[in-house]
Amino acid sequence: MGGGWYHQLDLFPPGPTATGVALTAFHQCGETPEHLADALAFLKARQISSDDPLLDGGWAMNTSLGLPVVEATGWVARYLGLARCGLLEEGPSLPRAYQWLVNNQNEDGGWGSLRGCPSRVWLTCLALRAMAQLHPRSDAVKRGVEWLLARQNRTSCGWGETETRSATVTHTALALMTLAETGVDRAGENILGAYRWLETHLDPTAIDDRHARVESYNVTHVTNGRQVVWHTVLLHYGMPIALSALLRHPDSPPANLICTGFDTINRTQLEGGHWPNIQGGDSVSIWALWPFVQALTDIRDISPVREADQITWTQQLVVVQRREARGRPLSALLRAQRWLAVSRFFGRSWATILLILSTLTGLVLVGVGRFDWKDYVLGMILPIGLLIIQEARQRRKS
Repeated sequence: MGGGWYHQLDLFPPGPTATGVALTAFHQCGETPEHLADALAFLKARQISSDDPLLDGGWAMNTSLGLPVVEATGWVARYLGLARCGLLEEGPSLPRAYQWLVNNQNEDGGWGSLRGCPSRVWLTCLALRAMAQLHPRSDAVKRGVEWLLARQNRTSCGWGETETRSATVTHTALALMTLAETGVDRAGENILGAYRWLETHLDPTAIDDRHARVESYNVTHVTNGRQVVWHTVLLHYGMPIALSALLRHPDSPPANLICTGFDTINRTQLEGGHWPNIQGGDSVSIWALWPFVQALTDIRDISPVREADQITWTQQLVVVQRREARGRPLSALLRAQRWLAVSRFFGRSWATILLILSTLTGLVLVGVGRFDWKDYVLGMILPIGLLIIQEARQRRKS
């Protein structure tokens, strides 16, 4: 539609941010969109041309009053870098996009919406992920990584929206993904601590992060001698972003969280192929697509093998044995997995099992004359109530 996409996919007009996100999703799936040439032409037409180096080369959102911002430029530049579109004459100028990101980096090393706006974790990650595709060894990337590491909460080891906000699953996961993409050594204790925090706080049964569903803030900028203000709202689906981060775990990705998380993704996908819109309503949002596409392609593409793992390779079976389990025989590991499966079953179905046992025991006791029917019915109230509570909790999680 018009060569691009809008963040609500059934609405017009298109915007650079949603177009960059959609093209990135196609690229991650290994697919070429039917109207790629039209989309690149749209992005080329929307790239800002100006004598002002703080404006030239960037992209504006439909709501940023014509001013180029990281929220749009980060997505578009990352796609152009991923897809190696820099030499296409019919496409946007990648060198100018890179220079816009460099020129709009704040003095502290982070990025806000544009230069001079307070640096934010999400926006710094967007810029760094783009820069990692364009010039990963640049001084701007080094300074951005230093800013991101300095904003890690030393108590929780996680990241929040800004350095003064509490850590969230969403921002911690994106920060860890960004650090992995920029080549930061992930064996350090601070990074491993962030992974541990993420494992502890992730709820793999819910697609969004209840502490960071929406990130909203005002953007203030002085242009042509006057101050302009607009409001930006970012929608976050934290769980699939966390799965993508955990798949990059430097030691051992937590299989229980990852398996449960991908089961949730499969279970909550709607008939149209998208996921529920956390804004409500029936509209399909690009934000309810890209993190799930990223997670699903990551589970396909990222190897589970880590350094010092032992691989047992037979004609029908490949077993990856973690370094901490290399001294244990495979038979012991398989028994442990079976016990884990049994424990999960009882953890999910304990109330049902209790009701069945109570029913059978009660019938036997009534049959031998130890109970009368009145006592039997009264005795069934508790297990039935526990079953109702269990089912209600399962439905809330779903």
